[in-house]
Amino acid sequence: MRKLYFIILLLAVQLSFAQTERVTVSGNVTDKQEGSALPGVSILEKGTNNGTTTDVSGNYSISVSPEATLVFTFVGYTLQETPVNNRTTINIGLAQDSRQLEDVIVVGYGTQKKSQVTGAIASVDNKEFKDQPVTNLASSIQGRVSGLNVTTPSGTPGAGLLINIRGNNSPLYVVDGIPMISQSNSSLSTSFDTGGNVVGSGQNLSSISDINPNDIESIEILKDASAASIYGARAANGVILITTKRGKSGKPSINFNTYYGVQSISRPIEFMGSEEFVGLVNEARQNDLDKYNEDNTYFGDDFDPAILTDPLENFDLTGVNTNWLDEVTRAAPISNYELSLGGGNDKTKYFTSLSYFNQQGILIENFYDRINYRLNLDQKVNDKLTVGTSAFLAYSRNKRSFNDNTYTGIITNIVGASPLMPAYDENGDYTVFEDYQANWLSDNPMKSAKEIKALTTTTRILGTAYAEYAFTPQLKFRTSASADLTYTIDNQFKSPITADAEAVRGEAFEANYNNTTWLNENILSYTKDMSNNNLTLMGGFTLQKSVTNRNSITGQGFPSGGLENISSAASIVRASGTQTMWSLMSFLGRVNYSLHDKYLITATMRADGSSRFSKDNRFGYFPSASVAWRISQESFLQNASALSDLKLRVSYGLTGDQEIGDFQNISFYSPTRYYGIPGVRLRNIADPSLTWQENKMLNIGLDYDLFTGKISGSLEFFQSTKSKLLSQDAIPGTTGFPTITRNSGEIQNTGFEFSLNARIIDKNDFKWNLGFNFTTIKNEIKKLTNDGILVTAYSDLAPTHILKIGQPISSFWGVKYLGVDPDTGDPVYQDLDGDGDVDGDDSQIIGKAFPDAFGGLTNTFQYKKFDLSIFARYSFGNDVYNLIRPVYESLGYGNDGGLYSVYANNATTVRDRWRQPGDQTNTPRASFINANFYEGSSQFVEDGSFVRIQNVNFGYTFGGGKIFSSVRTYFEVQNLYVFSKYKGFDPEVSSTGGGSEFTAGIDYGAYPQARTFLVGFNFNF
Repeated sequence: MRKLYFIILLLAVQLSFAQTERVTVSGNVTDKQEGSALPGVSILEKGTNNGTTTDVSGNYSISVSPEATLVFTFVGYTLQETPVNNRTTINIGLAQDSRQLEDVIVVGYGTQKKSQVTGAIASVDNKEFKDQPVTNLASSIQGRVSGLNVTTPSGTPGAGLLINIRGNNSPLYVVDGIPMISQSNSSLSTSFDTGGNVVGSGQNLSSISDINPNDIESIEILKDASAASIYGARAANGVILITTKRGKSGKPSINFNTYYGVQSISRPIEFMGSEEFVGLVNEARQNDLDKYNEDNTYFGDDFDPAILTDPLENFDLTGVNTNWLDEVTRAAPISNYELSLGGGNDKTKYFTSLSYFNQQGILIENFYDRINYRLNLDQKVNDKLTVGTSAFLAYSRNKRSFNDNTYTGIITNIVGASPLMPAYDENGDYTVFEDYQANWLSDNPMKSAKEIKALTTTTRILGTAYAEYAFTPQLKFRTSASADLTYTIDNQFKSPITADAEAVRGEAFEANYNNTTWLNENILSYTKDMSNNNLTLMGGFTLQKSVTNRNSITGQGFPSGGLENISSAASIVRASGTQTMWSLMSFLGRVNYSLHDKYLITATMRADGSSRFSKDNRFGYFPSASVAWRISQESFLQNASALSDLKLRVSYGLTGDQEIGDFQNISFYSPTRYYGIPGVRLRNIADPSLTWQENKMLNIGLDYDLFTGKISGSLEFFQSTKSKLLSQDAIPGTTGFPTITRNSGEIQNTGFEFSLNARIIDKNDFKWNLGFNFTTIKNEIKKLTNDGILVTAYSDLAPTHILKIGQPISSFWGVKYLGVDPDTGDPVYQDLDGDGDVDGDDSQIIGKAFPDAFGGLTNTFQYKKFDLSIFARYSFGNDVYNLIRPVYESLGYGNDGGLYSVYANNATTVRDRWRQPGDQTNTPRASFINANFYEGSSQFVEDGSFVRIQNVNFGYTFGGGKIFSSVRTYFEVQNLYVFSKYKGFDPEVSSTGGGSEFTAGIDYGAYPQARTFLVGFNFNF
């Protein structure tokens, strides 16, 4: 009996060892057809959570039971199961899924097979920018999508890029289903005149910059009504859907990415040194003296020629030769650190990330830094119920400089500062700028950079909790609650020693902004797959409310010693506090129908009720419909082996816009003071018939796919007509108000898009992929309440733009420059009215900021473990109104002739000036008395066309080891070179921040663009 027990025990032990025995299986996974390695393939031991992924060379290794079955899955390839059968080496060739075109993309309130999309939707996947050190969301899609023009209006760190979809600015951003508040939250202006008055809109901060680009899984751009009208009242300018990364079943994936770089000014303007500057002014005075000697009445009867011969104060060559651009710019570091973790199993999936970004500005003293944290969780409670959450936290600081559309800014002072003036005197104090030429200056540029401080701090929390219940596999209900919380603090201090605040002994400004936006969405969806057709129904109800509080206070009079807090002010001169709110109640629905997978129909309807309109006009209705024909599915094309897919799409619909600010539909009163006595005053005049702005959109598209994806793309024709524009109309001054908000005007955008993606070479060791897109748009004003409305980008200037029927919305207004008289060297302007004087009455349209065409070109190469990417963008047919150029091309001018001082230093571009009779040039002669320029003229309207080598990235990927599955190191140059004739810092500029399309294309001291050299590492654990 003991022997029997012993035998049984021995068998049990052997069986136990057998059950715990494991084998290590390794191998390589390739494309079955092409033979190329497949990185990122998921390998799972069937029936367990034990899994791994292939490295960059397609290799894998996994410890499993000898009798296990391995499951290989990869997007775009068919699933394959392979028994181990005690093998230690298993090489797999995965077959491409014949349904490649059925990849799922994100659409409004759901997903859809790519092959069944009937609207104009462009998708940018994370893989297109994951190895690129992009600094914000807009950079991720810049130049990569047809119809989408992403411009960089300024080099200011943290400033938003301007996103324009088919001619429409400011699209709606939806992040993981949450329509995101994207406008600037800062109350701080950086645009002032010498009296300290706000006179323009400089670069605004963009709250979209809060998002870490590497948290993004995909970005979809909804360009036509069929795709966008599901967002109804806020979709008139297009919609950008942002989907962040979520966890996936399998082995945990840990990634650490970092890069470090150095930035410097990319296209510096070359200014004259001291000797050349003195020579220019002496030449100007001699030219004028010659004129006077020829005709002593040339400058008027009271002219004193001593102005042209007496020495100018502090205008001697003393050895001082200050390059002011070098003084206030620097080689500025930029760095980024990111750590992410993702994974899960069949029940629970998670993704979390933490990142820190820091960018020092190329102008001294300013910077932008940001900390991001994200947590996305999904939990399958049972076969019917799934719950989850998304949480996002961002904290950012932006120390801003006074630039872009401000007379007292750093750049506006630099361009005119005399090289004869040192930055500091012999005592180490800031040089008194009034003691030196030139009188354009409002202050010592170094003092403006260091003694005017502006810091904006923002904390943002974005969160969603959802639950999805499947009544049946076909019928699902999803409800979610979301919140967008923002808190911004602005602090600004102007030192008592600055010209901006010297008269008031220093000034401080402090403001806070807090916004709470909540959203509840309830969506019911039904899908029915039948033998020959497919039907999807979606309906929903949403509620959204936003409450904003703003408070600000201004104090003046500060003691010396570095006391800058508002509490140190001798007096409080201004204080304000406001609260505004708006809400939306929406009903939405969509029907998708597919017959034989080749005849496709989509119909969408959304009804939005907005608190921003009166009860009679509260609801707006936004329908759309689209059809598509997959021609390649027809029998007569079944033998066309080269044609993988060909789809014709047509859509038409309506989208809306409610962005007019709160309480514009009613007249209301606000508190005020009358000689210290409290009271109220009428705040505005309202139009009771105010209603929705509408955008009627037509789209005709053709999608093509050749040779199983080797060549693919689309061709689109579109036309959008924005009517009932929510605009500020001028009204008689007798009302006590300059404008009223009403529906007036109509603008039309018509254009074509073309996109091409090609796998030119796709071998095992060498690959070459190309992406190209091209867009052309004609923008035209169709209707206006008053034709010929003059507007200005800077309130101290004469009109710079005009709104005129038949013209683009960004048309420049001014006097036409005809060139230089070769006999006299004087400038010649067109005298339209023939009265002998050139003035504002001779103004006409002299250019436009709206481009005729734009696009991008990307080439990526891979040779074994080396990779190279070259990305370029271009824009043609747009002009730039360089309003600061009259300063640095003033040609020796001395203001008004009554001052013994010089106006400003000059750029070396005036070297080609007229010098003697017969000279053929476009630059007038030097003159100390005459201003040989007309500020508001086409003399300073320049061709803004450019081709920019945006990014060049060269990398090498090391294979996996015991710690890392792969490590990629790379070197990148951003903004390598710009091919352009523009004389300013950069042709891609809008000193007004691009916030208003009516005053775009102005350069008035814009923050220069930077060229950046980076080195980075991507570690995959």
